[in-house]
Amino acid sequence: MCSPSRAGFITGRLPIRLGVTGGARVFVPQDIGGLPKDETTMAEMFEERGYATGMIGKWHLGINEETSTDGVHLPSRRGFQYVGVNLPFTNVWECDTTKTMFPDGPNGTKCFLYDGDELVQQPMIFDDMTQNLVDDFKFFIHQRKAEPTRPFFFYFSFPHVHSAQFANNQFLGSSMRGLYGDNINEMAWAVGEVLDTLRASGMAENTLVILMSDHGPHAELCLNGGSTAGLKGGKSNSYEGGFRIPFIAWQPGTVPAGRVSHEVISSMDIYKTFLDKLPCPEAEEGKEAVPHDGTNIWEELKGIRPKNAGSLISKRPIFYYCNAHLMAIRLGRYKIHYKTSPIFRNGTYEGTKQMCPGGKPLDDWYVSQKCPEEHLTKHDPPLVYDVVFDPYESYPLVDDELLAKIRAQASRKILEHRMSITPVKQQLGHFNASIMPCCNPPSCICNKLKKRPYAQLVRQLLGSDSNK
Repeated sequence: MCSPSRAGFITGRLPIRLGVTGGARVFVPQDIGGLPKDETTMAEMFEERGYATGMIGKWHLGINEETSTDGVHLPSRRGFQYVGVNLPFTNVWECDTTKTMFPDGPNGTKCFLYDGDELVQQPMIFDDMTQNLVDDFKFFIHQRKAEPTRPFFFYFSFPHVHSAQFANNQFLGSSMRGLYGDNINEMAWAVGEVLDTLRASGMAENTLVILMSDHGPHAELCLNGGSTAGLKGGKSNSYEGGFRIPFIAWQPGTVPAGRVSHEVISSMDIYKTFLDKLPCPEAEEGKEAVPHDGTNIWEELKGIRPKNAGSLISKRPIFYYCNAHLMAIRLGRYKIHYKTSPIFRNGTYEGTKQMCPGGKPLDDWYVSQKCPEEHLTKHDPPLVYDVVFDPYESYPLVDDELLAKIRAQASRKILEHRMSITPVKQQLGHFNASIMPCCNPPSCICNKLKKRPYAQLVRQLLGSDSNK
């Protein structure tokens, strides 16, 4: 799910360590919680090491705490020096402006846009959103010319292919997959603009670009929910369809072009990799040492990892949680399921056809989003799959001798893991309706979004050229 996966990525630590559990399983506008302030984010880690930092797009890690404008949990408070157009919440079903999915939309209480720390659109308008995001990235890169030797970290968090999908006139109707495909095409264009901007600025060879998703496809959105390519499950559950995501790295001259890695990478590895690569005793002085749940993947990214080094998955297990429930563990080639939740499209949910008439979703929902106890199937003994041979998790192993060894090893790893967990305050599920963002109360309707600084800069440059 969006909030716990983003919390894990940006801190290098499992959401269970951060208290990003409970409630709706994601931060909603009335949540008073957010990413804990005593956790060091990736932006703060880079900032402490002298990097310029920036962020645009979807945040979804908390907004306000005591008032509707305090912005305590916004990205500018978590190490991001430059914050452009951003969605502190997300783009849910009720944000649909086409009225084909949600006829009564958009609902401004859930659909709003910020510029930095300022609420500027309610409800938000998608027409120029992608162009504005790209322009803000270009503006950040343009600013780097004033500090050409200063390194930077930039988080471009796409709000695309979520519940409310959108495409501007340039991309509307450009895909055989309808609005879902149009939305992907628009995002692909934006990715191209990012890479072209880095090339044009002369920064490509010195900039590592990583493209990944925060979770698997939302299967309950039918033909608008994406594809797992046959993997079981999807977003919100612990099967491979919910966790296996694209991971693409690009840096001309450093990351070999066209290379395919079959290693198992976690988004939490990114934090650990750069923490190791950028040692800074001064920044770490006085901080309490905390366990990180990733491993260093730098040699794998560069394609220089020795073949006899052993698989990355052997260096650390991967734990699969749903809220506070430990659902499964991955050890090497084996995945051990202790609990499973009902999933869409595989026969464990009866209403698949009724919820997808003609492939169109009727609602923004999940068979089981919050993983209440009554939804879970407990497996004792746990199911074990060889996910190298059987990535679809179709055939649990039956060799009793091998199973005994795998289950015993898993039990030891889980015991070690649980001993490393320190109880913390739960961040989700503490609600206060008075803190929900609202511009021009009580109407909560506005459009104060200004022309982007980069667009103005381009006009100035074009104006100067025409006067020559």
